[in-house]
This record gives sequence, structure tokens and C-alpha cells, in this order.
Amino acid sequence: MKLKSLEINGFKSFADKTVIDFMPGMTGIVGPNGSGKSNIIEAIRWVMGEQSAKGLRGNTMADVIFGGSKKRPALGRASVSMTIDNSDHYLHSAFDEVQISRRLYRNGDAEYLINGVKSRLKDITDLFVDTGLGRESFSIINQGKVEAIFNAKAEDRRAIIEDVAGVFKYKQNKNKSQNQLLQTQENLDRLLDIIKEISDRLQPLEKQADEAEEFLSLRKQFDRLKLVKIARVKKDLSAKELTTQSEITALTKKIEQVEKKLGDKTSKEDLIDSQSNELESKLNNLNHLVEELTQKYEHALGENNLQKQKRDSLEHNRDLLNSEQTKLKQQLQELADKTNRLKQQIEEEKKSQEKAEQQVKEITDKLAKSGQLSEQDKLANLRNNYVQSMQDAASLSNQLINLDKEKLRYDARKKSLSTLSQQLKEKLSEKRAALNKIENSESASKDSKDLEEQSAHFSKQLNQKKAELSALEKQHSDLLASYNQIRIRSESLQNANANLDLFVGVRNLLANRQSFPGLFGTVAELIKVDAQYALAIETALGAGLQNIVVDSQSTAKKAIEFLTSRRLGRVTFLPIEVIKARYLPANIRSQLDQEKDFIGIGAALIRSEKKYSNIIENLLGTTLIAANLNAAFRISKLLNQRYRVVTIDGHIVNAGGSITGGANRHQSGLLSKRAELDQLNKQLDDLKKEGQKVNQLIDDSQKEIAVDENKFIELRNSIVAKKESLQLQVGGKKIAEDALNQAEKQFQSNQLEINQLEDEFSSIPKTREKLAAQVESLQEKNDQLSSEINTLEVSLLDARSSAKQQNSRLLTSRENLAAIKVQIQADSKQAGELSDQKNRLGNELSDNQKQIDLLNNQLEVLDNTLKNTGNAEQISDNLKSVNLNRDQFVEKKQKLNQEENSLKVEINQLQLELRQLLDRKNRFDTKLATVKSRLDENLQDLKDIGEPDISKLDLLEKEDFQSIFSRLNALKSELAKHNAVNLAAIDELKRVKERYDFLTGQRDDLITASENLKVAMQEMDHEVVTRFKKTFDAVAEQFKRTFSELFAGGQASLELTDPKDLLTSGIEIRVQPPGKKLQRLSLLSGGEKALTAIALLLAILLVHPVPFAILDETEAALDESNVDNFGRFLRDFGENTQFIVITHRKGTMRYANVLYGVTMQEPGVSTMVSVDLEKAGTALEDVK
Repeated sequence: MKLKSLEINGFKSFADKTVIDFMPGMTGIVGPNGSGKSNIIEAIRWVMGEQSAKGLRGNTMADVIFGGSKKRPALGRASVSMTIDNSDHYLHSAFDEVQISRRLYRNGDAEYLINGVKSRLKDITDLFVDTGLGRESFSIINQGKVEAIFNAKAEDRRAIIEDVAGVFKYKQNKNKSQNQLLQTQENLDRLLDIIKEISDRLQPLEKQADEAEEFLSLRKQFDRLKLVKIARVKKDLSAKELTTQSEITALTKKIEQVEKKLGDKTSKEDLIDSQSNELESKLNNLNHLVEELTQKYEHALGENNLQKQKRDSLEHNRDLLNSEQTKLKQQLQELADKTNRLKQQIEEEKKSQEKAEQQVKEITDKLAKSGQLSEQDKLANLRNNYVQSMQDAASLSNQLINLDKEKLRYDARKKSLSTLSQQLKEKLSEKRAALNKIENSESASKDSKDLEEQSAHFSKQLNQKKAELSALEKQHSDLLASYNQIRIRSESLQNANANLDLFVGVRNLLANRQSFPGLFGTVAELIKVDAQYALAIETALGAGLQNIVVDSQSTAKKAIEFLTSRRLGRVTFLPIEVIKARYLPANIRSQLDQEKDFIGIGAALIRSEKKYSNIIENLLGTTLIAANLNAAFRISKLLNQRYRVVTIDGHIVNAGGSITGGANRHQSGLLSKRAELDQLNKQLDDLKKEGQKVNQLIDDSQKEIAVDENKFIELRNSIVAKKESLQLQVGGKKIAEDALNQAEKQFQSNQLEINQLEDEFSSIPKTREKLAAQVESLQEKNDQLSSEINTLEVSLLDARSSAKQQNSRLLTSRENLAAIKVQIQADSKQAGELSDQKNRLGNELSDNQKQIDLLNNQLEVLDNTLKNTGNAEQISDNLKSVNLNRDQFVEKKQKLNQEENSLKVEINQLQLELRQLLDRKNRFDTKLATVKSRLDENLQDLKDIGEPDISKLDLLEKEDFQSIFSRLNALKSELAKHNAVNLAAIDELKRVKERYDFLTGQRDDLITASENLKVAMQEMDHEVVTRFKKTFDAVAEQFKRTFSELFAGGQASLELTDPKDLLTSGIEIRVQPPGKKLQRLSLLSGGEKALTAIALLLAILLVHPVPFAILDETEAALDESNVDNFGRFLRDFGENTQFIVITHRKGTMRYANVLYGVTMQEPGVSTMVSVDLEKAGTALEDVK
């Protein structure tokens, strides 16, 4: 079995998906403190079932989920998967490869999976039972476990040997058997109590059952006599029921007849009423029509003449335009014929061009095949190189600036020293002359002291100013670094994203926008949005961001014709002259203003020029922006899902109720990119201004310091002169001569410093020239890279255009193709001129046709108007006809009213008769209900007796009725004496007896099971003792050898605290390092404890090799020689066992086959870097 790989995603500091492949032998994991190395070991323990949050260095289990960093938000899930090669079936699984996975969500939900199938925690722990592996086995030694092993009780150390001996399953089975035995005994005790309780109930139940059977016999006789009485009463009631029912049937028939007549009359009344209403409506319409016809008659007389004159004028204009249209069509046809002939000529020339282009294509294919990287990969590499080169150039620029500042300091210092040298020369002559002048100078001493104090104060101020200058220079350097970093990001963003997100049609049209004066640009270009609303507006507009705004439909038409003729793509246009604004009703606006988390209407969040207001209102005038998805749900529900609601994080609740949400993994949209670029440019401006301000302060400070340094030198010279004069005056000639010698030494020292300064800064011009050359070289490289990036971007944006350019460059070398191209260009130019002329004629033709269509529409409207108005005579005839119809309708209405009144009288009479019949029927219904109630009572009595066959009651009815009543009373008295009888005792006795027999059988089974469990536990104890003793002896023997080898001497042993009780005996570890007495484990040093633990681990591996072992800085306390021994032992054992070792020690790394480095390139996020040392060593040998 081998550990193949470990996949970590969202666990602790591993925010990104990380896969670690483990090779045979020893794998080392290295990295600085706090980089997340131990998180790898904890991930393995966690996926193997670790349940202790504190064991994983947390307070709750949710702490293992990545908690976020300064740049990243917290994740909602942690996932770890461990893949094991189980081809030897070391694990208890039939699969050759086993993948164990564990997932934890921040809401507390957890999942365990084996080979992708959901499982239980128990399934995973059972998988590692008695394999020597597991989250608590000695094969995983994490930080602090060495100390815990030696500080643990002897009984707790027993688990180490038991894990190796493989007795855990036996102990589990024994514990299970003990629990079963306890449960069996409890069940047996409870069963015996129940059996005793049941046996005490049997005798009383038998007596109660006998009394119940006697009572049932008497009641049977009583019920049989009672049936006779019921039969007599039922017979009388049935006769009354038949009589009453016949009366009700007769009344029901009569009621139905009256209701039928009443229904017929009512229907007829409704029909008459409907006809009356219809006549009333028609009369109203006719009255309105009479008024309308009267008005039309008066208006038509003058209108007809006017419309006829107008129609004659329109027909004349239309005839003129049709004649001009015919001429234009003839000219257009001639141009079309000429254009077709020219196109045929161009086609023939293009065939010649295609032959030459075929040769270019072959060359291009060879060039494409020889490349190893795709254009996308080249572009990514060029961008990375460009960013790195920009950073290098910024660094060199900073060095040049610092070098110039050093040069300024050098010039100032050299000037200062030269001035001092000249002054010293002058002072030397003064001192020689001063030897002859010795004057009493009490005041000179006082002046010298004052100058000393002034010099000290001046020096302190000068040092403070220099410190301030250093701080300003550091601030300027930091600002320059920030400026370069932001500038590189801005240029990279501009180069990487320029025009790449635009649709093909939009991009091609914008490239030719100078040809369309009325084209203003895309919606994205014409609007501005605050950064916090950019995502919401991008989501709301979607592809509408790339809609192009134009002044009119004619501009849109020209652009469409341009795109269509050249097949450059499709574009959506928004003409300002026709697009209308859309607004929300005022009542809805007032509702929304009261809603919590309502941000505003989409159009209100956008800034643009006033002339685009209709476009913005049309696109977003009814789109609502909410703070979050819950608020969007609430607002959408408030407005009955009639409007679209967008959240500021980009989710949409559409009109109608559908929801769109989620997030894209890749780049942001046009508005977000522009907002970022605007922000970066603003930061650049701010940094530039601040840098200029700081630079000015630096210049002022440098000038001030230079002036102060000169003053300080003059002051020091004055002090020296005063002192020398004082010395001459006080000490005489000898002192003056010493002062003169001191001055000469000072002059020589000053000259030496000038020479050293010149030597030191003699290399500055060369260094600066070299740096300037490097900066110039990098700038040229940047320009070249930028050019290559732009070339590749253009190539990616329009591969077809790039191919034409490349073909053009290749074909320029061929004279024949050049000649063809010149001819094609000339013909194409002529074709373009013809096309322009054709378009101009077509536009004139189209304009004429529009005027003709407009005249035809006007004529059609006039014709319709003439048809509708008619002439005055026709209107007069219509008016007479309408008046005649109205009189006929009035007469029909009067007849219907008379018929309706007669029907109402008949209906009232029938309704009175119906009420009387219903009253009689209700009285008979009440009587029938009473009879049926008494019958139901008798039937209930029959049910109480048991519902016997009533047909057999005829035999009993022959008996004397009085005799039956006497017998009933006697039986009733007898039954009253048995009022305390338990009728359930009969069934209860049968049930209790059956239960008694069942429970006695169960008792016997439990006694047998208890004996069997005791025998099985004894067998398991014997197996545990045998395996434990065998393993303990073997590990103890190997421990002596490994300890002696690791310590180069000494003694060690494992001893049982109670050798007689091998089931519970603890284990003591006794060690005696070389040259020391036998001592307690707690007195060992940290290195000795670590080495002893390693010896114990190796002893266990010798006895029971495990597939892999994990060590977390186990050798941290060892010295270099022991670390080397430790690494060598692991290498030797690596043939049978994989070792995963977290280490800081070079001696351990030396023996690793593979090294994984854990770093935090991003604060709070661990990443992995791997090196195969064997392959790296082989490669190094090859190089040597």
C-alpha cells in the first residue's frame, strides 16, 4: 500500500486547491515558521477522522475552514481528499485504489466519502482498524506528541503496542460482547420479573372468566326475548311510514307541476325583458345616429368639394414624381451594369492574386508549424515579461535618482572641503605670523567658549536637518515605488484589455467611426457610474453596454450598410431622434421611497450628457437597484413582479419572477475596468503631485543644509583660530608651534579626504552611464514588448486582418503581385466611385419613392374620407331610413311592455300556490322524520343485540306478548345481580396464558445466549494476550537495538507494570544514555526524548512495517550528527515505508527523495513548490 496524493482545498491556510503527490521513499516538507507546513499533517489526520478541534489547534471544528486574509474573503467549505494505492489490499477494502474524502461546511454540515460514495465516520475508522495507521497511531508523530508519549501514564502507552499488535478489533468485539452480556442480563432480570407478575395474575383471571361466561348465557336469553318486542313495534311504524310517504309523493308531483309552470312563465318574462332591453339599446343607438347623420349632412355639402380639389392636386404631383422615378431607375440600371463589368474584371485580377497568395500561405503554414507556443501563450509570456521589465526599469530609475543625489552630495562636500583647504592655507600663514604676537586675552578665552557652545548647538541643528532630509528621501523613494507600481498596473490593464471585450461588429465599426459623423460611441463610453454601482449597472445593461448611440436612423442605416457590405459583424444602434424615455409611475416611486434597502432607479445612478438622457431612461428607467437579494425579492413582490430588480452584487429578479444570479470567475466588465482605470489614474495624479511636493522639500532642504554646512565650517575655523591665538598667548612660542603643526596636519588630513572623495566618486559617471544605458535598453525592450503585445492582440482580435497584413508584407517582394495589387486598387477605387454614385442615385430614388408613398397615403386617406362622408343626398336618405326604423322599434317596445305586465300577474298567482303546497309537504316531512327516528331507535336496539336475521322473528311473534314481558323482567333482575362481571376476563385469560408460555421460552433463550457470550469473551481475551505478548516482546527486543544504534551505546528497555495481567498491564520505558545512570524519562533532555521516540518508532517499523509514517519536526531538538543518523535511518527504512517529514534541518533534507516547499507569497495563503531531488541531482551531475 502507498500514499499516492493529498488534495487540500479551503483547509486552514490552503485557500486554493492544492494537490501533493507522494513518491516512494522520503518526502520532505520545508518552509518558514507559520507558512502552514503542519496544516498538511493536520489535513491527513482530519481526513482520517480526527474529531477533536483542539487536537487541530482550534476551538471549534469550523476553525479548520479558511478564515480569510487581507485580500481574500473567508471560504464556506473545507475539503481534503487522500488517495491510497491499495493494490496489495492492505486496507480492508476490495478496491485497488481508495480515495477518502471529508468535507465541512461553515453551517456545520459535514460529509465523509469513500471513492466518491457518501459514508459514515465509522466506515473510515473501520478501514484503518489494526493496520498500524490511523489518526492516533504512532505512525503519525505531530508536534508535541513526543513529549506526550513520555509524560503519559504507563497504561496509556499500552495503546502503542496494541495498535501494532492488531488487537483493536478484538477489544472492540469484546467491548461489544460485554455490552451485549450486560444487556442480556438486564433483559433476563426484567423477563423474570414479568413472568412472576403474569403467574400471579392467572388464578384470579380464571375465576373472573367463569362468572363472565354465566353472565353471557343469561344475556343471550334476554336479547332473544327483546327481539319480539322490537319486531311488534317495527311493524306498526313501518305501516305509518308507508302512509306518510305516499302523501309526500303526491304533494311532490303537484309541486313539480306548479314549479314547471312557474319556470316557463319566468323564462318567458326574462326573454321579454331581454328583448325590451335590446330594443331600448337599439333606440338609443338610432337616436345618436340621427344626431350624427344630421351633423354630417350639414358638413358634407362643403367638405366634398374641398376634398375633390385637393385630390386632383395630389394626383398631379404623383404623376410628376413617377416620371422622375423612371429616369432615375434607368440611370441606376446603367451604373449597375457598369459596376458588374468592373467587378468581373476585379474577380479575374483576384484569381491571379490567389495564385500568389497560395505560395504565401505555404510559407505561413511552415512558420506556424515551427512555433512551440500558441499566440495566447506568447501573449501571456510577453505581458509577464513586459511587467517584469517595467519593474526593472523603475528600479534602475530609482538607482539613477539616488546616484544623482549622491553626486550632488559629493559636489557639495568637495566644494566645502576645497573652501576649508583654502581657509587652512590662509590660517597657516596667520599662525606663523601669530608666533610673534602674544597678547593677554581674557576676553579671547570667553569668546572661544561662547563659540564652542554655538558650534555644538549648530551641529545639533545640522544633524536634525540631515535626519529630516533622509526621511524626506525615503518618503520620496516610497512614493516613486508606489507610482511605478500603479503605473505598471495601469498600463498593463490598458494594454491587456483594450478593445478585447467588444463584439466584432462594434470593434470594426469604432475603428471606422470617422466615416460616420453622427456616431457618438458605445453606451459604455458615454456613461459614468460610481464604483459601488458598476456591477449592478453592468448586469442590468448586459450586452446593451455595447449598443452604439447615433443621432438618427439614417446614420444607423449607413453604418448597417457598411457592416453588411464588408461582413464585419452585427451591431445594435440607438438613434437619439426616435428612442423614447421610459419612466416609473409616480405612485410606484412613492412606494419604493418607503422601502428599506432600495438604492434607486438604474437611470438615476448614471452620469452622462443631457442629450443622452432619453437613451439612459429607455434602457434603465424602469430598472430598480436593491442593496441585496432579500430586498430584491421583497421589492419584486411589492410590485407584483412587473419590474426587473438588480442587486448591487449583480443578481437579478426579472419581471415575471425568474431569478438570475451567481458570479463569473474571470475578468470584470467594461464599467468595472474603466472605474479601476479611473481610480488608478487618480492615484497616479495624487502620487505625482505629492512626489513633486516632496521633491521640492528635498531640494530646499539640500540647499539649506549646504548653506548651514558652510556656516558650520566657518564657525569651526573661527574656533580653531581663537584656540590657537589663546594657546600662543598663554603657552608661549612652544604651544604656538604645536598649534601650527596641528594646523598643518589638519590641512594634510583635509587634502587626503579630498583625494579619497575624488577616488570614491570617480566611478559615479561610469556607473551612471551604465545605469542610463540599462534604462535605455529596458525602455527599448519595453517598447519592443509593447509593440509585440499590440501586434499579438491585433492578431488575436482579428486573425483574418493579421493574415492580410502578413500576406501584404510577403507579397511586396514579388513584382508580379505588386502590379496586380496596383491594378486591383485602381479598379476598386473606380468601383468605389461607381458605388458612391450608385448610392447617391439610390438615395435620390429612395427619397422620391418616399414622397410617392407619402402622396399615395394622402390620396388613400382622402378617398377614405370621401367614402365616409359621402354626399348630402345619400346622407339625407340614410336619415329618413333611420327615423322610420326608430318608429317601428318604439311600437314593438310598447307591445312587449304590455305582455310583460300580464306575465307578472300570472307568476304571482303561481308563487302563492307553490308556497301553500310546500307548507303541506313540510308538515308531512316532519311526521315522516318522527316515524323514521323511532324506527332508527329500534334498529339501534337490534344493532346492540347483534343485528340478527329479522325474518326469523315471525316464529317468536306467535308467543303471548304478556308472557314475553314477564320473562324479560325476570331475566333483567338476574342480569342486575351480575353488574360487576368482567366480560374481558375470558379473552384476557387466553392472552395472558399465551404470553406466559412465550416469555418462559424467551427466558431459556437468554440464558443460553449469556453462556455463549462468556465463552466468546474468554476466547477474545486469550487472542489479545497472545498477540500483545508476542508483539511486545518483539518491539522491546528491537527497541534495545535501535536505541543503542541511534545513541551509539547505552541501554533501553520496555517493561510491563503487571506481567501477570497482560490484558491491562501498562508499559514503562527505561533508558540509560551512554555515560549516564539509569534515570526517569522526565529527566531526559529534549534531544534525548526525541531520539528515544525515533528509536521506538523504528523498532515498531521493524516489527510491523506500516505503509507510511508522518513526522512533524520530530528531530528539531537533535544536533547535526544525530540529525544525519536520523535522515540515514529514514532513507534505509524508505524501501518499505513512505516517510512524510516536516523539517527545518538540512541534514534531514539531504536524504529526502522529494522536497515540497510551503510558502506564503500572498499573506495568509499557503502555496506549494516541489523539487525531485533525485532528478535534480542527476541533472546536476550531467551539467558537471
